[in-house]
Amino acid sequence: PGFAEAKKNTALIYEAYSLAQLSDISLREFQSDEVSRSWIRAVEDFDSTERRRSLHRAYERRHRVEVLDAIASAPNAATQPEAPALLFQAIFCIDDREESLRRHLEDVQPEVETFGYAGFFGVAMDYQGLDDVRPKPLCPVVIKPQHFVREVAASTEDSRGYPSAMRRRAVAQHASSIGARTLVRGALFSSVLGPLSTIPLVAHAMFPRLAHRVGEWLDRVGIERPATRLAIEATRDIDMNIDIDVETAIRTGYSVFEMADIVESALCTMSLDPSKSSLVIVVGHGSSSLNNPHEAAHDCGATGGGRGGPNARAFAGMANHSGVREILRERGLDIPRMTFFIGAYHNTCDDSMTFYDQDLVPDPVKQTLAVAKMRFVDACVKDAHERCRRFETASLGVSMKRALVDVQEHAVDLAQPRPEYGHATNAVCIVGRRQFTRNLFLDRRAFLVSYDATTDPQGDLLAPLLLSVGPVGAGINLEYYFSFVDPRGYGSGTKLPHNITGLLGVMDGHASDLRTGLPWQMVEIHEPVRLLTIVEARQSVLERILEEHDALRGLVGNGWIQFVSRDPESGCLAVFEKGEFRPYQSESTGRVVERDSAAYYRGRREHLPPVWLEDAEAV
Repeated sequence: PGFAEAKKNTALIYEAYSLAQLSDISLREFQSDEVSRSWIRAVEDFDSTERRRSLHRAYERRHRVEVLDAIASAPNAATQPEAPALLFQAIFCIDDREESLRRHLEDVQPEVETFGYAGFFGVAMDYQGLDDVRPKPLCPVVIKPQHFVREVAASTEDSRGYPSAMRRRAVAQHASSIGARTLVRGALFSSVLGPLSTIPLVAHAMFPRLAHRVGEWLDRVGIERPATRLAIEATRDIDMNIDIDVETAIRTGYSVFEMADIVESALCTMSLDPSKSSLVIVVGHGSSSLNNPHEAAHDCGATGGGRGGPNARAFAGMANHSGVREILRERGLDIPRMTFFIGAYHNTCDDSMTFYDQDLVPDPVKQTLAVAKMRFVDACVKDAHERCRRFETASLGVSMKRALVDVQEHAVDLAQPRPEYGHATNAVCIVGRRQFTRNLFLDRRAFLVSYDATTDPQGDLLAPLLLSVGPVGAGINLEYYFSFVDPRGYGSGTKLPHNITGLLGVMDGHASDLRTGLPWQMVEIHEPVRLLTIVEARQSVLERILEEHDALRGLVGNGWIQFVSRDPESGCLAVFEKGEFRPYQSESTGRVVERDSAAYYRGRREHLPPVWLEDAEAV
């Protein structure tokens, strides 16, 4: 024991001696035994855990400085020229994957104004699509839907003919499946048709994109999906045809007043002025991929792991409702008669767009919609190109056209474990006006939440917004954080042997406990930093909100997220540290500017710090 202790002390003293040499400390200061012993104790206390903690804080600080210095150099609103007349407006989910699509859309169509709002758009509903067997909730998991919305055929003839055709196909497929399991027909299927079944399997493996398109065409042969509508307004004429639990009080549709409340809350929170353009596009999102047990983790978190297209479509229908507009007009929110809302869906896996209810678009707005659809196609191509730099299987010199093909193949490839990276790399949440982040390259790492503090001086809208955005953003961020730092303990390891078990979770192979967390293929490119939340609001307002709400105070005060305020008038930043806001001083001078997004990220796969794009000078 004595020798071991002496050996330990010798190693410690040598370590202290080496660190003293590397530090800017004069040798004269160590003439005192007390100083020498204090230095050795300090080195001893700075063990491996403390070192890792300090290194990680420095790691986070480096990222924080990069982001805050870029935000601090935002163009001054007072010196900016007047914004051009808008062609259309677009509302997106706050999802970090939509950051790049918004940026590219603003690039290809400068006469557009984009907003960020929770992807269920305030429409918490049980939804049943035309082809769905049963309804499913499309809302945050903490909300229990009280309304049922169904997609129905637009015409009476289609409402009868389409279900009958689908039923006949299902009966034929069922009979074929049962027949293949009988002794006689099973032997026939195995000997004659068995070898033929390898053709689609090989096609999916060798030519996934082509095989998928052929499969979609075959599914449509003989059956044409009719035009549909969402039954969103409460009426006794709609038969729910689902089991109702009286205690949950699920009702068919929404009353006109309920719809008006939803639309008013969203437009006021975002400070969206519908009189600025004749077309407002509401974009929900989701992700579709083949052979992926973690597909729901790529969908919209605001819809509880569902796809936000129906929510966007429902919100647009509510905003177009004449009764809703009349109620909002009485409340002081006037939506012009010629302003039309249309729902859309962005597939974040293959970068495709779907627009709903186009046959309802008024004639004066049709040309605007046609232009908007072309601009979305252009933006999706650029978005696919930016995403491809993260895939090792894609060349860093891939062309724009080829990039779109690559992401489409990723989505339908049976052997592809990385159809998309989901929220990987998420690191920032910005709550404020878009004008201070427009043309800022944020590398698909930021949740963008629309909020205008100048129209909400007391923070009445901000408090509920932070109560929803804060826990959701922090939850996503920490899920990726812990799944990366401990992929086996907090994550679920590699997804390759995962099997879905009882629709509850996944297991490794056939014999293991259910795995929690995210698979390595979703987090391998993630940078584990706590969410840097920047809120454009006065410090006094934020201090009062933190004081009044325990949930937010716990998130911020206990260090689960990094919290920063941006004064809406001066633009000054303050970081919340040790229970108070402390002014932030930029460590760089001037703005870093690049020509465009592609010129900045081309040839690089690593995380990139924020930079301003050239168009920022003209905004």
